[in-house]
Order: sequence, then C-alpha cells, then structure tokens
Amino acid sequence: MTRESYSKSGEVFISYSWDSEEHVRAVLDLSNRLRAEGVDCVLDQYEESPPEGWPRWMDRKIRDSKFVLMVCTETYYRRVMGDTAAEEGHGVKWEGGLIYQYIYNAGATNAKFIPVVLQKQDKTFIPTPLQSATHYDVSTGSGYDRLYSRLVGRPHTEKPKLGQLRSLPKKDVKTNFSVFLSTPIDPELWDEAKWRGVFVRIYESRPPDLGLAFLNDTAARRIFEQWHQRYGDRDAFEELRISVIEGEVRGEQPGYSVHVGIDLENTIKRYRAAGLTVHADRDGFLTLTRIHRMNPAPGSKDLEMFKQAYRDFKVYTLIPGILKPDQSDVIPIHELGIYKSTIHFRRVEEIGPNDEDSVVLDSGSVKRPLTEFGKKQRGKKKKKS
Repeated sequence: MTRESYSKSGEVFISYSWDSEEHVRAVLDLSNRLRAEGVDCVLDQYEESPPEGWPRWMDRKIRDSKFVLMVCTETYYRRVMGDTAAEEGHGVKWEGGLIYQYIYNAGATNAKFIPVVLQKQDKTFIPTPLQSATHYDVSTGSGYDRLYSRLVGRPHTEKPKLGQLRSLPKKDVKTNFSVFLSTPIDPELWDEAKWRGVFVRIYESRPPDLGLAFLNDTAARRIFEQWHQRYGDRDAFEELRISVIEGEVRGEQPGYSVHVGIDLENTIKRYRAAGLTVHADRDGFLTLTRIHRMNPAPGSKDLEMFKQAYRDFKVYTLIPGILKPDQSDVIPIHELGIYKSTIHFRRVEEIGPNDEDSVVLDSGSVKRPLTEFGKKQRGKKKKKS
C-alpha cells in the first residue's frame, strides 16, 4: 500500500513566531507530522540559508503555496498587527505584510490562509483579517483531523449523493384570494390586550423603536407572536401598514391618531411572488384595522424625535410594550420586535373619503377609555365649568 503525496497539489507554508524554544519545537512537530502523512509542509527550520535571502524566500513560498498555515499566538498577533517595537520579529512582520497584501489583492476573499492554534486559549489572537475564517485547534485529535482533511481536499464529513425528489400529494389550488387572506388584527385578542398607547425609543447609533403599549402582557405577546409567524423578524413586503395622522379630528382630544392594519397592495404582491393567482379586481376583501388616539402633553417632542430618527435611518423597529397598572411607564419587549422600513406620516386635511385612513376621520364618534392625560383634561374642564 502506497501513500499518495500531497506535493502534487501544492506546498503548505507554515508562518509562525519564535515565541520560545518550546513553541518552535511544537511547530516543527506539527510540520513533521503533516509531512509524515503526505502533506508537503514548508518550514523555515528546514532551511539553513536560502540563496535569494529570507525576504524573497518567504515571498516566493507564500505566493506559490496552496495553503498558508498561520500559527496564532499573542506574540504572532502583535507582530502581524504591527503592535511591537520596530526591531522585533522582522520575519513575522514581513510575512504578515505579505499576507495582508495577498488578501487585499484577492478582493478580501480568502481560501489560502488558515489560522491554526496549538492551544485553545490562543484563538483570541487570530489576526483581524482572518477572524472570519475557520480556525483549527490542533491540540485536539478532532481539530488536527479536520485540518488534515482540509489540506488534502477530503471533506471531514462526506456529503451523501443527492437522491430523487419524492412526489407530493396533490392539493386543490385555492384561486379565491379572499379565502386565505388573513388580517393582522384579531379583534378578540386586541380587545383582551387592551391597546392603550404608543411610545417611542430613540438611540444614537441604531434605528428607533415605535412601540404599541398594551395593558395585558399575555395577549400583547400573542399578537406579536402571530405577526412573527406570518411576517417574520422583518416585514419584507411591508404588509403591516402603520400610519400616523396628525391634525384635528371632530370629537377627539388634541393630538394624533395611530392606525394599524394591512397594506392590501403589498400583501397581494407577496402572494403573487409566491406564484399564486390573485384577481384583486374580482375578489372581495374584508380587512380589520385598529386606531388609537394619542393625547401627548403640551410641548411633547416624542413624535418629532421619532420622525427625525426615521428620516436619518430610513427604518424602525415595531415593538410591543406593557404598561404598568397606573400607566405611568411602559416596559418594552424588544425580542418581539419586527424590522420595518415603511411608515405613513399624514395630515387629516389630505385624507379623502375613499382613503385607507379615512376611518380615522370618524373615530371621534367611537367611545373608548381615556388615557391618563385625557382624564386629567376632562377633570380640568369640569373644574372650569
């Protein structure tokens, strides 16, 4: 039985730092072991004095090798990253500069340079350009075997052959879009959740949050869990329609209205993208929405701050929040947030009778629980009268 030599596929250059005699010997042992198993390793310890000089030798070996193993330690990291004195570690600094240049010339793609550690704790010293690459801890048998498999081009886990697609049972195709269109508003669940307000969170370095504040924790979470099941973490087709309407509405306290519902056009786009036939002009649709009237305190800048943050980032996160029993504060639930890029800021004056937001114009005739601010305003009016 003969062993196939890896030299037919190319050399493997080993780059490392001379941390200690023990470390140098460990690198030599690794190289000797790989060579004994058919991998043509190139190591400076095998050379006494290359005729072209060490810099040209290193350049040629790095250029011509199929792989370059970078044995990472704290010393190696500092020298490659240029964090040592000018007179220290010229060899590693030279190799590090060449490695940086080769990765740069390859357009930041890398299939050549492989980070290796001789002990687990050294994985924190992988140089920055290689931190996204797979590293190998050769202090363990499995780590060495995985490295060996990569070097010899034999996958550590064999991929099975692709089998035949199994036939699926035939199903009746629903052609009436309105049959399987589901509204994002579950009336009973929303009644149970008790939507009582809107809140915003503004951050310096990331998009703002727009929160829907509820009194019932369990029902509020269920609303957003259902949305996650339908839309995911990111509402890619912007099917959830959120609008903020400013201006006077007859029968309402001063403030602005927030309207939550479905964007029918975008929902149709999603179904068409899934290959379904939709006849929007033929099928009838029934959609449900929810409206909340916000009565901010005079001088409140929350809405304007959110609008400015949205203009800056062009996106926002829709999150639920739970109001304290006295409604003095709200606890946001960030893990149920949904990333969105569209929100409609509108004025009452621009909304016509057939507009999607026209229901807001009649919201003053609907009796709903007053906010805490609304109760205070009513109390003031009674005192004056």
